Amino acid sequence: MKHKTTLAKLLAKEDITVQYGNYHTAWFDIKDRVLGLPQWKDMGKDVTDLLIGHEVGHALFTPFEGWHDSPEKLEGCPRSYINVIEDARIERHIKQQYAGLVGPMSRGYKKLFADGFFGEAVINTNWEEIKLIDKINLKAKVGNLMDVPFSDEEIVFYNRAMTTETFGEVTELVRDILAFTQENTPELIQKPEPQPEGNTPGQQEKEDGETGPSGHDDYQEPTGEKPEGKSEAQGNDEGDNSNKSEDNPTQNNPDDEGESQGNVENQTPVEEDISATDEAFRRKEHTLLDRDERGRQVQVGNEPRKELRDQFVIDYATLAADRKKFGDIEQYANRIPEFKMYMKDVKRNVNYAVKEFEMRKAAYRYSRAQTAKTGSIDVNRLWSYKTNEDIFSRVTKLADSKNHGMMMLIDYSGSMCGTMGQVMDQLLHLVTFCKAVNIPFDVYGFTTSNKNLGRDAYGYTEDDYAGPNPREGEINHSGLSLPQIVSSKLKKGQFEEAMFHIWLRKELSVSSYSYDERQILSKFEQYGSTPLNEALINSHRMIKEFKNRNAVDKMNLVIISDGDANRVNVCRSKNIDYADTDSYGPTVINVDGHKVLMDDRGKRGTQSLLENLQKRYGVKTLGFFIADGSSNYWYKISDAQCNGEGYGMYDNEERKPYNRQYAKHKCVTFTDTLGYNEFYIVKHGNALNTEDDGFAPEDDATKGQITSQFKKYSKSKKNNKTLLTNFGKAVA
Repeated sequence: MKHKTTLAKLLAKEDITVQYGNYHTAWFDIKDRVLGLPQWKDMGKDVTDLLIGHEVGHALFTPFEGWHDSPEKLEGCPRSYINVIEDARIERHIKQQYAGLVGPMSRGYKKLFADGFFGEAVINTNWEEIKLIDKINLKAKVGNLMDVPFSDEEIVFYNRAMTTETFGEVTELVRDILAFTQENTPELIQKPEPQPEGNTPGQQEKEDGETGPSGHDDYQEPTGEKPEGKSEAQGNDEGDNSNKSEDNPTQNNPDDEGESQGNVENQTPVEEDISATDEAFRRKEHTLLDRDERGRQVQVGNEPRKELRDQFVIDYATLAADRKKFGDIEQYANRIPEFKMYMKDVKRNVNYAVKEFEMRKAAYRYSRAQTAKTGSIDVNRLWSYKTNEDIFSRVTKLADSKNHGMMMLIDYSGSMCGTMGQVMDQLLHLVTFCKAVNIPFDVYGFTTSNKNLGRDAYGYTEDDYAGPNPREGEINHSGLSLPQIVSSKLKKGQFEEAMFHIWLRKELSVSSYSYDERQILSKFEQYGSTPLNEALINSHRMIKEFKNRNAVDKMNLVIISDGDANRVNVCRSKNIDYADTDSYGPTVINVDGHKVLMDDRGKRGTQSLLENLQKRYGVKTLGFFIADGSSNYWYKISDAQCNGEGYGMYDNEERKPYNRQYAKHKCVTFTDTLGYNEFYIVKHGNALNTEDDGFAPEDDATKGQITSQFKKYSKSKKNNKTLLTNFGKAVA
């Protein structure tokens, strides 16, 4: 897939947008410079290079104005005739410019010809029954496979077709060919058959609402809406399989009797004739698509373009400025001394974790140490030269310790508000630990309240939304917001400010309806839905950049959430005829130049994205699930135990081992499940508290009782830092 994207951009000699989708055929938007590629089955590299080279030929040589001329200007030019002559022109030019395409395009057409793409009638046929336009099409594309005969009059038209330079010459030649056919072989003139209402083979009936998101854990977004301002790729032209226009449908006049700037079919006059070979090719194209046994395609989507990705991540400076504008944090300045006292306790609490981490790190180095002899004599061993040959100095080389890094994603969905205080408490300990052991880190929330984008958490638009919308073929971002809560790269003043805000949020998050907490939040970090999959798609490039910037060897991704992810949705235009897909089946997402096959668009898709991060970037994934009740707690344990296939655990005997584990460690731990290398399930509320009950033995306690109680107290202090304890073990 990355090969196809790179090839198209190199051939076009510009950074065109290459997007993949459930299209019936490849197309190129001449105006907005977007190349759409369908989900082809494996027809071989030559066919792929042929199809891409053909579309790039249109990108380089087909003028937008000429192709979209008015019906009056195109009168006397059947669209399929234009396809044939224009294809001959642009393919000649692209092969002249890139000689390396000559072989692949020739072999690609040979493959398609053998598969009947030009119609079965042309094989061993009576050439007197073949029109001039079809002879030209066959000679131009597969002439090396068959001897196409031309009369003296016809060869003139073929030679003209092989030498046209401009689109104006194309339309002039088309009119001359049509006139010649009408005069010399009128019995071969064939008007297009009217298409019955409904679907053509392999096409999916378009339904309202395909572009809108739906199905969220915390909020339900309306369907049936098309994001305002969204560019939309044009549907299939009547006789063309290559060029489409992406004009904003909101600019179309509904009173123009169905005419649309983006729809060439509606602009084209009634055809006076058709090219049988061109029509046969167009009808056969759907067989190139990769389908399952039910005839459906895997759903295809693309990561949002860079313009959108840049809007998702709200850097700390922007977030802090918006907090001051949107909230009222200054009134809490008098609590800074209280915050500083708290941080002293935090630093004392993390000392044990720092010591354990450094010990594990040192053990790693010494366990992999290598000792080698040198050419220098050890004078302390020289005396034993008669009995010991080993009198040379030794050099011990310690293994390089790995550079660790951490990125954390915290769920800011509405259902998290009841436990956000405890999460912030754990976060303060974890960040302090990372600072102490010099681990670079970035911490982000993920929610659906991004006011930079064209849709909010509910899908409605507002006047102050200034950013771009997703366009056809892209993953619908659902208002994705990734506010940067704190980072190791912040300057000292910013870091202290960020930590104070985290502490203040911890203090103010005393209930699910805490008004005070919401008053200190930016509009970018308000509670919303659970766009975990959208966040993970965007995290691919974020992690790659983080690793490169910090020279990280061992990258860790920590995710804290209390529910399954929203279903990912792909934006679709109402102007495009899409191939039939399974809405609830697998989905291919094109991320960072590679395909990611998601088993579905929900929680199994989350697993696929996490496994891809492990494979592509060497990321260790750690998940912390906060169950909001007994039912949710046992559901997730069953889910983790069965790697996504569980639906609940109701047998008391089966529950006992997990009850014992939770009583001992305040969490239930799984490895290599649901896409996580390590997955921790904790109960909502007190399980995340970092406070302990204190060490207070009875006055008359014996020495043994005091010792036993102190051991339990020390262990409880560790277990109270659930996140810190497990993260420290995982990264060491």
